[in-house]
Amino acid sequence: MKASAPPGTWLAFDYGAWRIGVAVGEHMLGSARPLTTLHHRNVHQIQWDIIGRLLDEWRPVGLVLGWPVMDSGEPYPVAEFIRRFGRRLEGRFNLPVRYVDERLSSENAQMLLTALHGRNRVEKSPGMIDAQAAAIILETFFSQSPVHSSEYPLQASAAQQTNGT
Repeated sequence: MKASAPPGTWLAFDYGAWRIGVAVGEHMLGSARPLTTLHHRNVHQIQWDIIGRLLDEWRPVGLVLGWPVMDSGEPYPVAEFIRRFGRRLEGRFNLPVRYVDERLSSENAQMLLTALHGRNRVEKSPGMIDAQAAAIILETFFSQSPVHSSEYPLQASAAQQTNGT
C-alpha cells in the first residue's frame, strides 16, 4: 500500500554537489513547477537563509528530496550527503521530509527543457535542469502518495456520495 501524505503545498529539492534545484507543488492537483536553483560551493555552504525565506513564502506542509538510486537499487555514494541535508532541513524547519527515487529525473528534465527552449539555452543554464528535476521528483512523490482523505473533507464527502451515504 502506498503511504499517504497530507494535502497542501510541498517543496522538493534536487540536491547536487554544486546546485540544489527547488520546486513547489500542490498535492491535491498532483502538479509541480520549478521554482529556483540554489548554488553552493560545497555541502557545508548551503544557503539556509534562502531556504528559510522560501519556506516562509510557500508555507509547505512537507519537503521532498530526490534519493539517488542506481539501477541495481543501491543508493549512490552521494546519498549520505542527501540524508544529512534532509535531517538538517527537518531539524531547522520542523517539517516532515520524504525521499523519492530520483532515477532519470535530471535526464527527463533536460529532455523536456531542450524540447521547450532549445539545446543552446538549456546548456547555458544548467540550473534550469536542477529546478525542473525537482519538479519531476515532486510530481513522482504526488503520484506515489495519495492524499489523506480524513484531512480533506471534500474528498471524503465525494467518496461518501459515491457510496450513497
